[in-house]
Amino acid sequence: MSANESFRTKSIIVRKERPNDIKVVRTVNEKAFGQPVEANLIDKLRTSYSDTLPHFPLKQLPCKSMVTTVQSSQMKGKTMKSFHYFSMILIISIMALLTSYGAEEWIHDRSGMPCCPTKLKPDNWINVISLGGPVMAGAGASNPARGYRSQIMATLRSEFAGAGMGNPLVTGGAGSWWGAFCAAKGQAVYGEHLPGAIIFIDLAADDTSSTEEQVCPAIEGLVRSVWGRSPITDLVFLYGLTKDQLEVYRKGKIPPVVVWHEKIAEHYGIPSVNMGQYVAKKIIAGELSFEDFSKDGLYPTDRGHALYGEAIKPLIVRAKANGKPDQPPPKRVIPAPLTPTPMDKAQCVPYEVAKLDSKWRVGQISPVEPFRHVATSDVPGATLMLKFKGDQAGCFDAIGPDTGDIEFSIDGADWKLRPEFDKDCSNVLHSNARCIVQGLDPNQWHELRLRVAEKQPDGSKGRFIRIGVFLVNGSIEDPYAGMTPIQRLDAMYASMDQLKYTVRPDRWSLIPRTMQRLREGGTLKIVLLGDSIMNQTCHSNFDLLLQRMYPKVTIQKVASVRGSTGCWWYKDKNRVEDYVLKHKPDLLMIGGISQRDDVDSIREVIHQVRTRQQPEIMLLTPAFGFEGSGHITKWTYDIDSNGSDYRAKLMRLAIEEKCEFLDITGPWWQYVINSGKTYGWFRGDAVHANERGTQILARILEKYFAPKP
Repeated sequence: MSANESFRTKSIIVRKERPNDIKVVRTVNEKAFGQPVEANLIDKLRTSYSDTLPHFPLKQLPCKSMVTTVQSSQMKGKTMKSFHYFSMILIISIMALLTSYGAEEWIHDRSGMPCCPTKLKPDNWINVISLGGPVMAGAGASNPARGYRSQIMATLRSEFAGAGMGNPLVTGGAGSWWGAFCAAKGQAVYGEHLPGAIIFIDLAADDTSSTEEQVCPAIEGLVRSVWGRSPITDLVFLYGLTKDQLEVYRKGKIPPVVVWHEKIAEHYGIPSVNMGQYVAKKIIAGELSFEDFSKDGLYPTDRGHALYGEAIKPLIVRAKANGKPDQPPPKRVIPAPLTPTPMDKAQCVPYEVAKLDSKWRVGQISPVEPFRHVATSDVPGATLMLKFKGDQAGCFDAIGPDTGDIEFSIDGADWKLRPEFDKDCSNVLHSNARCIVQGLDPNQWHELRLRVAEKQPDGSKGRFIRIGVFLVNGSIEDPYAGMTPIQRLDAMYASMDQLKYTVRPDRWSLIPRTMQRLREGGTLKIVLLGDSIMNQTCHSNFDLLLQRMYPKVTIQKVASVRGSTGCWWYKDKNRVEDYVLKHKPDLLMIGGISQRDDVDSIREVIHQVRTRQQPEIMLLTPAFGFEGSGHITKWTYDIDSNGSDYRAKLMRLAIEEKCEFLDITGPWWQYVINSGKTYGWFRGDAVHANERGTQILARILEKYFAPKP
């Protein structure tokens, strides 16, 4: 039957649905039931079973009766005398729909989570990212293990048994405006967590003081930013419950802030779980009191967190049941923006990009998370300037009982006061994200100037400003634009303290062929075996420094690594073939922070390699890692040759196996200590180095291989 045809039965007229019917039908359903649940059901029937379900406007779809009144221009005033055929089709379609999408009214599967089953496989490791406020972090629970985030991970590990999952938490700010900046590529606060299997996003609760015009562009910007560079990452929107929202649910309605988020979710096919609705139904039904759910009206109790976990579980179960792990992830097509100005260029900008005068101290210890370091000053008039192209800019900083105020000027305009001190933070420090300027021409370059205000705020114990990062929806100038990689390396190093490292005079005795190749020319292939730290060492561009000293050589480097892995893993199942031998190294470097102090496994890898090939081998001690790592907490510059620590055992192994030995740990940590900066100044996340940090590794290798006088 063509789109314009109609057919007539003995008792009913049916025609194809017309575009103008869709909006009218949805309005009728929403008014009839006082909420969008049934309207959503009809929309799902329309879009998911268009081939089997006749298209006709439905006025009502009662749950207990399949009697349906049909209203159209052709049937106005007529009543169906026979509906059995259509009732049967509806029953079959609805049963299929409920089987596929679930019957939970608080869950909207939409396009589901089709990519995560292809990533959450046994022996694969990938992050499941949590983005949200205090509740996402476990606020209200007796301990973090009882928070709903932990329960999500328990369900995922149960459904996707054997898959390795990291669970980085992105928190510390509030609301979707802040969330848009957390998703930015290369941002300086949370490190790089993408690609991820899933990002669970719980931001709506902190959007209640914002407007729809502020929320929708921000949350849409977050979505477009993530999928623009990691389309294999599934997204899930989550909505919690506050006491004020409970009254909205009592009236059979959905809180406006949830409706705003749902507009974006619907447009992009993102599944959502209204945990608050799930809990509210139980409270309204008398199954528990609000006090059982939350003692303070904001943060859930252990019982509240458990209910949140229950609400999310069916979505995860269906993701596993409907997944196709043996097929490539489906191609994700990003639709045109829903809002006129989505914040898809939002990014966290390191404060080092700004020009700070001498009254600021950089690389200082941050008193709060998530900043690894801050720029701080309490000197009135201390000024900085940030140049950017975009429509808005703000600041993500640390505020507390000694915070001062700032003054700002945009594009040379008069200075304006921007209060920073919060009287409600009279006893504790916390992170704080705020917009400073907005509504700018997004296509023009702007200069934002900030300075410490002279007047100390009433009630404050000081006038300290502690900047973590700037927040810019747009782009910034690259200070290294147009430079070659070696020029960039040198320019960055010029802004740092120079490395003071005295190398061993007896070095190189066990890598004679490597040194001959460096001096006389040819190709030198270096394979770095280990974990992500060895990957960073490989990409520190140390080879460019070596080639500058030895211009005849051509260096080829290979990072042969697996995250969080050492020789305890490489020694088994002939992995040495894939990770070492197939690359045919001239020089094999073994190192990293994931060797588990297992020198016997390193010895086994050395033997496996030498059985079939004869590369020269160099053993490296650890650098970087968590602040609580043993090579940091028990650091000494010199190694005790008779010691029982890993560095001592590795040094003895090198002697026994006639391998070159390079102690990176000693000079690396000595540099950090002498810099006057906090350790976070050199890190890109909790474990890994940033560009400044990799400079230290590259310069140690440069000095080690530098020609002898």
